Amino acid sequence: MKISNMAVFAAALMASAAATASEANFSSLDKDGNGLISTSEASQLPMLAEEFKNLDTDQDGQLSESEFANFGK
Repeated sequence: MKISNMAVFAAALMASAAATASEANFSSLDKDGNGLISTSEASQLPMLAEEFKNLDTDQDGQLSESEFANFGK
């Protein structure tokens, strides 16, 4: 029973992340229009801020549009 509850919770969490990612698009988060999302800009979306370091594959402290595309996957 406990494992079943955890599976339901995990599925709900994944669905929530996917919904959040689809609600936010790259250009709406890129407030300064430089083609990158900074940590400050990412803070507008708490789930993105939590995943920022994992998404920043080149470790430059900013998310490119291709890095952002992996958010919620």
